[in-house]
Amino acid sequence: MEAPVRSRVTAATGKASRLVAGKRTLPYLLIAPALVGTIFVHVIPIIWGIFISFRDLDIYTIANWRAAPFTGLANYVKALDFADPDGLLFLRSVGNVTYYGVVTITLGYVIGLAVALLLNQRFFGRTLVRGLVLLPYIMPDSVAYSVWRFIFQARVGIVNGFLMSLGIIKEPLVWLVGTRTMFAVMVASIWKGWPFASLLLLAGLQSVPRELLECAAIDGANRWQRFRYVMWPHILPVTKTLILLNILWNFNAYNQFKVMLGDDPGVYAEVPSTFVVRQAFDNLRYGLGAAMSVVLVLMMTVVAVIYLRTLKPGTSVED
Repeated sequence: MEAPVRSRVTAATGKASRLVAGKRTLPYLLIAPALVGTIFVHVIPIIWGIFISFRDLDIYTIANWRAAPFTGLANYVKALDFADPDGLLFLRSVGNVTYYGVVTITLGYVIGLAVALLLNQRFFGRTLVRGLVLLPYIMPDSVAYSVWRFIFQARVGIVNGFLMSLGIIKEPLVWLVGTRTMFAVMVASIWKGWPFASLLLLAGLQSVPRELLECAAIDGANRWQRFRYVMWPHILPVTKTLILLNILWNFNAYNQFKVMLGDDPGVYAEVPSTFVVRQAFDNLRYGLGAAMSVVLVLMMTVVAVIYLRTLKPGTSVED
């Protein structure tokens, strides 16, 4: 009698142990596919890029890349030597993307906030309008920027036609070559990006308790005071996260410049991503391109760390 009881207790204990072990291993099994994908998509390319940044890897040595001459920090020195034409163009591309980022992030945020405040009001067809404003954002980059390239065409573009019809200009302007290229790309990027800002800010506005707004109105607060002291604290964490994401995305901007301006955007619209691609794949200087990429990663890491430590994105309203 005692033996069967002991056997059942042992079986139950073993089953419980297997269940506990299964619960412990389940999280690791669930994240395993993402971990493997991250290793192949991110970790290995980063290690590969760092490796070739210390090599003289070009069209002559790419076939036997393992035996490519080791150059130490020569590629990094060349990338950061501003007396060298390559270093100077690299520095200028960083300046261009900084200018591009400041303008597009600022105007995109202002437009997104204005639209979010409008969509936060109650009106007929609000749900439909909320869906329609997302159309620019969900449109593929190749389609959206191809349309804008056509809009800014000198002879048949809508922009020149509109300005000439108003009498602002007398003859067509060239937008996609020369000093006006950055302006054209910024207009297209702001049009493409402001719906995302509007979507996030609207989500923040929706978290504002309506009772607070009603109490502020009863106490005599005007529209600006209700926004400043009731709404703004709720959308501030969203704003900080949104700006950080936009900094990272705009610094790596490539599609809009490639689609609208082609393989060579020119010195006025050259940004680090297009410059690195031209160095690595057009000029076949893989080592130099990899070194510039590593420098950009380090720069963005420093910017992100400083931003996170100073502004603390994600801080809750209660904090």
